[in-house]
Amino acid sequence: MQTDFASVHEHLEKIQAALTGSDPATQQLREAVGLLMDAALKAEYSARTSTCTVIPFPTMHRKQEGKSSRHG
Repeated sequence: MQTDFASVHEHLEKIQAALTGSDPATQQLREAVGLLMDAALKAEYSARTSTCTVIPFPTMHRKQEGKSSRHG
């Protein structure tokens, strides 16, 4: 079972919003929660497997007589 990092990040945002004090302990907790939020985002986007399919660009076969463009 994989972790729902988006949900984790949402909970951490709520925790950070609840830390409303201006004392040093609250400031330290806000910084720590911010670091956890950054880690959750990093984990969320690095956990995704990126599989790409390369689609070939369609080419037109045309007769090459002289210049290949009207513009020179």
